[in-house]
Amino acid sequence: MSDDLLPDTDGQDGKTEVPTPFSFKLMIVLTVIYLGWRLIEGIVWLVQRLT
Repeated sequence: MSDDLLPDTDGQDGKTEVPTPFSFKLMIVLTVIYLGWRLIEGIVWLVQRLT
């Protein structure tokens, strides 16, 4: 019995590397930069509130 939705493996381990799109990498980098900046702003705000 075979399932039509599953790909044939032909003896391979089923590990096919799909390259990551540049736009996805760019989105991750920009998100990390943004969250880092917001963390710095939060620390500065907290220090100002405590002093």
